Amino acid sequence: MRLVGLVGGVFAVFVLAGCSDDVVGQPEVSGAPLTKEQLFDPCGVPESALVAAGVDPASKDDNPFTVGRDDWKGCDWSADGYYIGIISTTHTLEEFRSNDRFHGFRDVTIGNRRAVQHYVGSQTPPNECQITFDTSQGRVSVSAMRFLSNKSTTDPCEWANAAAPHFVAFLPQ
Repeated sequence: MRLVGLVGGVFAVFVLAGCSDDVVGQPEVSGAPLTKEQLFDPCGVPESALVAAGVDPASKDDNPFTVGRDDWKGCDWSADGYYIGIISTTHTLEEFRSNDRFHGFRDVTIGNRRAVQHYVGSQTPPNECQITFDTSQGRVSVSAMRFLSNKSTTDPCEWANAAAPHFVAFLPQ
């Protein structure tokens, strides 16, 4: 369980570094700024979707950021050698694109939903991939991040793309 905490903490560092104070601009949906209370709650994803995505529902970490954040909500779960996380934020896709912690942007379609796939961090090969959806309740990302002990060269976007279809039906439009 300590490994879960350690890797969850590392996930938090990547996410916090990825959208730190360097992100500028006011997040908006229909012209009105979102509050944390208006964001999609990733921790409410049904257990059946988690099992279908290959994660252990009992491994849930409902505080992957380790510190409170006014502009993020998130949960993550462990799978076989990696984590799957779902996070929601008030930050816009334009802010993601302008932040140098995110790179390799590519438009993708998951189920019937358009999204943007991108890497997080500067590791080579990449350690984390996110698929980010623009929704009425903020931007929602399905992420996959390799355990620190996992020496696999599997692209984390493969894991994120395999998991994301199991969550699409539960994401707000």
